[in-house]
Amino acid sequence: TIIVVQGPQTRIKQFAEAIVPRIKELIPFVDQVYYKVDEDFFRQHGFMLMRTQDLEKSVDIFKDLNLIPLLTHINDNFEAVYMGEGEPLSTKEKEDNAILYLDGLHFWLRAMNDFITQSSTAGPALADSAVERFLIGDPYMISHDKRTLLIIVKPTFSILDTDKMVASTDSIQNILDTTLPEFPDVKAGLTGTVPLGRDELVYSTNDMEFTSIVALVLVLLLFVLTFRMWSAPLLAGLNLIIAIIIGAGISAIFLGSLNLMTSMFIVIIIGLGIDYSIHIISLYSERRAHGDNTVAATQQTLVRSGSGIVTGGLTTAAAFFTLMISESRGIKEMGLILGIGIVSAMLTTLVGLPAFLAARERITTMIRHEPPRPVNIEFKILGKYGKSVSRQPILFLGAGLGLTVFFVFQALHVKFDYNYLNMEPKGIASVVLQDTMIKAFNLSPDFVMVRTNSVEESWQIAQQAKDMPSVSLVNTISDYVPLDSQQLGRQPYLRRIRHYLQTNTKVIPLSRNNFKDLIDQLNRLDMNIYELSQMAFIGGQDLVDQECRSIIGNPDDTNRIDFVLQLITKMQEDQARSVQQLNQFQKYYEPILRKESYQMASPERITLALLPQSIKERFLNNSGNQYLVTISPKKQVWNFQFLRRFTEQMQRISPKITGSPPMFLRLIDYVGRDGLRATILTVIIVFLLLLVDFRSLRFALLAMIPLVVGGFWMVGLLKTAGLMLTFVNVMGIPMIVGIGIDDGVHLLHRYRIEGMHATPTVLKSTGKAILLTSLTTMVGFGSLLPAKYRGFGSLGMLLVLGVAACFATTLLLLPALVELFSSKK
Repeated sequence: TIIVVQGPQTRIKQFAEAIVPRIKELIPFVDQVYYKVDEDFFRQHGFMLMRTQDLEKSVDIFKDLNLIPLLTHINDNFEAVYMGEGEPLSTKEKEDNAILYLDGLHFWLRAMNDFITQSSTAGPALADSAVERFLIGDPYMISHDKRTLLIIVKPTFSILDTDKMVASTDSIQNILDTTLPEFPDVKAGLTGTVPLGRDELVYSTNDMEFTSIVALVLVLLLFVLTFRMWSAPLLAGLNLIIAIIIGAGISAIFLGSLNLMTSMFIVIIIGLGIDYSIHIISLYSERRAHGDNTVAATQQTLVRSGSGIVTGGLTTAAAFFTLMISESRGIKEMGLILGIGIVSAMLTTLVGLPAFLAARERITTMIRHEPPRPVNIEFKILGKYGKSVSRQPILFLGAGLGLTVFFVFQALHVKFDYNYLNMEPKGIASVVLQDTMIKAFNLSPDFVMVRTNSVEESWQIAQQAKDMPSVSLVNTISDYVPLDSQQLGRQPYLRRIRHYLQTNTKVIPLSRNNFKDLIDQLNRLDMNIYELSQMAFIGGQDLVDQECRSIIGNPDDTNRIDFVLQLITKMQEDQARSVQQLNQFQKYYEPILRKESYQMASPERITLALLPQSIKERFLNNSGNQYLVTISPKKQVWNFQFLRRFTEQMQRISPKITGSPPMFLRLIDYVGRDGLRATILTVIIVFLLLLVDFRSLRFALLAMIPLVVGGFWMVGLLKTAGLMLTFVNVMGIPMIVGIGIDDGVHLLHRYRIEGMHATPTVLKSTGKAILLTSLTTMVGFGSLLPAKYRGFGSLGMLLVLGVAACFATTLLLLPALVELFSSKK
């Protein structure tokens, strides 16, 4: 969990100090909280942690701590490090070091300015802060513009523990909510893997509770309006609820809990399970209107629609069960629970609904003392359409083929949305603050982890990672325990620093005689910062350029405000006062700088035993024999192109990487591969079931044509509507294979009963049923569209288009093909 705090520098630091103790008290959820560097450790060993080449160039800074020689040696060091040969800003680490160095200089110059202007803050405390910022830098995890601060909370649990994930996030958010009123100028929110997972779970759960109710109400309302009766649709709804309960109960034996994918099963079962009831009620009402008694009507209903329901149910269930080949647990469980749900809906409809309808008539007769009047709504327009197809099948077939060519062309140009965050609820803090964090720190919260067996191996991996262009930050134990060879090479420089600090102890006050030398060094520093700014601008190191400009202004602006030159002007306006005040500054800072520098220049070898516990917990396992390296990317890893490039670079460093980026990339690969496998396997299984059902290759192929063509129409319609495939809706493709086959199966079964030339009769009766089933299914899936979790909306849209496409191709192509084949025969 990452807390992103925004506001004025002083206030966000005060806010952090106020909430961190309270967060640490959340013992069941919180292991450690990181928001500052371990200052005590750096005060004791800071110089030993510097790179050898930087330490070598910094030794002379400590020759003389009086203000003029100190500035002189700072300039010398500046020019040696940043103006010399080589590529001083060639890596992200070097950029960050440059920014840290400039920040320390800027604070030092502001301290000089406060003393010159006799600010109320000028005193020993300000001098102490100036020394700390110059030697260590800002201890807080704060952005370069000092407007954003990070607090990292290490949890005690795995993200798979969803209860703790939700409870911990809500507990931390509660602390923020109760503290923020005390800081009206501060904003704070949560991001990172845990808050994002919590939001995804909570929003998806709420969405499913809402959309399930909406889907059931809309489907039954459409049912009532179409059949113009209340009791039969309500019985269909009762039958559907029983099927959902049975399916959920059986699934609970195999599944411990619902996940993001399986949470939508109720909506899908409502959209699909009601179809079987429509076929039963439609044909039952039709037979009763034709004069059949209850027994005969039930018998004829099951004869005319039963085999179609069984075949449709089995093919749809088979499509869902094939998802179980996936290596993704979420998709595998979704296939299982949906397959069981469809089979349950099919069985309860065949077994229970006819009994409900017969019982309804008996009860109504007992109450009213007369049998209920049969109600049968005919869609005469479908009968007229059937007559037109019978007369001109080639015309309708040609129209279907023309549309198919167009939608195939569209389907071939459909795009894929590779940013998974576009599936998350729009505008939630856990997503927005990720972008804020990346913009402020050039750092993504989703990092890669590598486990090593030694400090040396950790260092080697870190060095390789730091050279990668996609890497922002590398954290490793070798940052705190340098290699023995490195420490041995640094010890002579540390001893020289201590020698200078022990021998050159004379304090030389400023005077008007050497005042010009001070001005010269400030002018020199101004020019050095200007040159670094130009180098950073040319090299594309924008953050370094911005830090330089915060000190000397924009070089391209004639009205720029140059802090160094302003300081020089103030000093020259009243030399006597400036000399006096700067001597006061030197009096305060000199002993502190000497003491702190001497302590930081300890040549003592750093061992694991010297590390504070807070650092050990970040990098060592409990046994103390394995080490952790974390590598953070510069950009958002939820963008697929960057994710693949970053992960491939990390895999070249070590094949043992883990973390969110490689896991998400593997999930994407699984979804793509498993989706293709599931689609192919579903088509094969569906075709085999059709062969068994029809016992005819020709009928099996006829039933497959609307499905295959409808699949192209579905993707083509998606492109035509300006939409894209996503990581969530792509799983609707194998699902639509099982869903879309139903229309053709029911139509062909009715043809076999009524006759191959009975197109008007088939479309007037069964056509009405498949129209209603398509509408109710589209209404059920359409209830996903307003879901806040946008992944559900994208899946709902694809399924709506898929159902519509399969219905349209069934009605447009199948009757025309049947008429043509029948005429030939």
